[in-house]
Amino acid sequence: MKTYTVKISRLDYEIINRVREIREKKGISQRDLSELMNLSKSFVGKVEALGQPDKYSIRHLTLIATALKLKSLDELLPKAIPDQDIIEVVYQKVPKLNKAGVESKQLEESIVEIKAI
Repeated sequence: MKTYTVKISRLDYEIINRVREIREKKGISQRDLSELMNLSKSFVGKVEALGQPDKYSIRHLTLIATALKLKSLDELLPKAIPDQDIIEVVYQKVPKLNKAGVESKQLEESIVEIKAI
């Protein structure tokens, strides 16, 4: 299976994953979060896709916290200062599983390895 590599700030990567985790826990789709933030419907999906250059800005953190009804921006940030500045994420695109556990035509990213640069 083909692998892809992207270089990304460790802090960006951790914030993106934290937003995804909270969003999924609350049952909010990427599209719905984008709309709650008053941004294009595809914005959150682009940010969460490793192959896309879109990232959250400081302004977006406030919009996210409000949309997800968080008590503090701290809920979006890592507890400690990341050890690395830039990391390299190696991933594959694999078929998503539907509710029945069968592979669909849609693809999702599966992390293979994270390397410090």
